[in-house]
Amino acid sequence: MQWPLFLGYAAIVWLIFVKLKLIRLSLTLAIVLAAAGPILFFYVLYAMNFYHPGSSDVQVLRRVVQIAPRTSKPGRVAEVLARANAPMKKGDTLFNIDPQPFQFEVERLKASLAASQQGVPELKAALDQANASRQRAEAQTALAQQTYDRNVQLFSRNVVAQATVDSAKRDLDAAVQSEAGARAAEERARLELTSTIGGENTAVAQVRQQLASAENDVTETRVTAPCDGFVSNVNILPGQIVSPGSAVMPFVCDVDDESRGKIAATFPEGTYLGISRGSPAEVIFPMYPGLVFTAKVVDTIDITSGGQIPVGGVIPAITSSSNPPPRFAAILKLDDPNLRLPAGARGEAAVYSDRVPFAGVFRKGLIRTDTIVNYVMWGT
Repeated sequence: MQWPLFLGYAAIVWLIFVKLKLIRLSLTLAIVLAAAGPILFFYVLYAMNFYHPGSSDVQVLRRVVQIAPRTSKPGRVAEVLARANAPMKKGDTLFNIDPQPFQFEVERLKASLAASQQGVPELKAALDQANASRQRAEAQTALAQQTYDRNVQLFSRNVVAQATVDSAKRDLDAAVQSEAGARAAEERARLELTSTIGGENTAVAQVRQQLASAENDVTETRVTAPCDGFVSNVNILPGQIVSPGSAVMPFVCDVDDESRGKIAATFPEGTYLGISRGSPAEVIFPMYPGLVFTAKVVDTIDITSGGQIPVGGVIPAITSSSNPPPRFAAILKLDDPNLRLPAGARGEAAVYSDRVPFAGVFRKGLIRTDTIVNYVMWGT
């Protein structure tokens, strides 16, 4: 709102030359005044915008956490303890999911874990049995080999017929195959027994991990507040089915000491470079007409959504010049961190530098004019 500058200049000219008639107004002087006024105005406007920028887009932001169940499968809401806008502490119960179905799974996996642990000695016994079978197959192969060799010698002396040699050869081949099968069975039994992770049989470790996951589900049936704050609205009821990962209520976190009193203000790109960390600032809010709050710039955010390159396999499109000009954000912290400011409240701000100080005086005048106008605009 630069109109107070015009009105102030016009009021001074009127007071000196019309009302008080301190100086006689001539044509030459009128031309000088008409030319000097706009020049002075544009210089002051330039100095204000670049060295003492103002923002009409100040907003109070709060962190909101979406509360979602973390169980591995859907569950039925058993009890809702949270109340809308009621203050809660970190760890307080928001609602409970019926734990009984999840507890059934825990008991089933406990039995399965006991069975898998009992199976380890059985694997040892199976390995011993496979070892004995392999030794028996080796003995049978050795016997079949001896029989075959003897029949070959007897055949060379014409003591036995060719059919006897062929029969011994078939018995030897069958014995060799049986030995190979016994060795494979022994190796399989050995692998099952020696398959471990962290010194524990893999089958037991797998069931133990499933049991831990099921026990975590039981724990997660109690949904708690992630921080100090309140639930803005409660829309779930007992008996409702909730799914894992699906948000069911918003939780507004109270700001901590570090974040308390911080607000965001956006500035046009032409005036943004005049803002730096540590610069003093002033902020006004329509809900506090007539008041000006001091602040400091604690951070600047040198990026907007238009400057982000999306991840993907398509070449990003160039931003159209028809889009609204970007505005860059600065984070201001009020000197009074306990000022009550509801999230979403809007206002105006001005940031000052040590350059062209008299232009900063005009900016302060505009800020104070605007906060007085808020008396008129209050409630609209």
